Amino acid sequence: MEKTIFDLLTQGYSFDSIQSKLSLTNEDMAFFLDSVNKGIKNHYNHIKHYVNGKRRYSFKELNDSSVITELNNDCYKATFISDTHLGSKDESIKYLDMVYDYCIQNDIHNIYHLGDVVDGTSGYQANKILEPNEQIEHVINDYPSDKSILNFILLGNHDLDLIGLPDNVHESLIKNRKDMVCLGYGTNEFNIKNDSIILKHTLLIDKAITNYNNKIIFRGHSHRMKFVNDLNNCLIYAPSLSNLQFVEGTIPGFLVVEFGFCNGYINKCVVRHFGIIDNRIIVMNVDRINLRNHTRHEEIQREERFVKIKK
Repeated sequence: MEKTIFDLLTQGYSFDSIQSKLSLTNEDMAFFLDSVNKGIKNHYNHIKHYVNGKRRYSFKELNDSSVITELNNDCYKATFISDTHLGSKDESIKYLDMVYDYCIQNDIHNIYHLGDVVDGTSGYQANKILEPNEQIEHVINDYPSDKSILNFILLGNHDLDLIGLPDNVHESLIKNRKDMVCLGYGTNEFNIKNDSIILKHTLLIDKAITNYNNKIIFRGHSHRMKFVNDLNNCLIYAPSLSNLQFVEGTIPGFLVVEFGFCNGYINKCVVRHFGIIDNRIIVMNVDRINLRNHTRHEEIQREERFVKIKK
């Protein structure tokens, strides 16, 4: 079945049209994506990623997505962006440059991208200014880079459009951008210290939101910043870092999130929403989130002192 799906994707069928053509259930399509995500995960199972933007190889196999924090550090700050839609007329490399400049000036070394890196093939066709292969080359060649910044890239529905290409988005990132860690399609649970955050980008095959038990969930796809309380979770929707805006009054932007920890577990975070107007970064809003105070005393598995990395 996997080969049939890949063959149809290569022929130009969309992910959703394949589901209809083959009469596949959401569970069938999710199983297919799980196998793709497993292959992506296996690529990184001997690489450790650090909050200072460094990476090094490990002799021990790693089984999850995580960032290594400095010993006894009770604060972690990162930037969250989403929906850049590179290859569309609404893209802006300038906005990405501004985010990079902000991170460099404010000692931030990790950027999380919540999906739709490229514009893909779905949606309004007149919006495309680059063909699929050109969109991927655009990311490889023109997406900013800095030796102090490490990107964690979740892939969304527009990136999924191109999964049938021999050098699709995730394969190209793995081969060509060592500063970009591909986290797979749709959903990833990302570990920080003893705790984790959930990264999501809406796919049509998504099931109902899982109760992750008092987790912070960062979501792309909506192109607007908003908070939603669902079950025991806090959902934070990231704005689009492009000029593709669906709701009147929304503007391009990004989030800067500062996490606080108690015994290695997230117990609070400060979310700063920044907008971009006339090539200026402005503060839109600042929100503070307090989670249930964790008092568990377990060995912190994802903390170690930074190891000097050979150039």
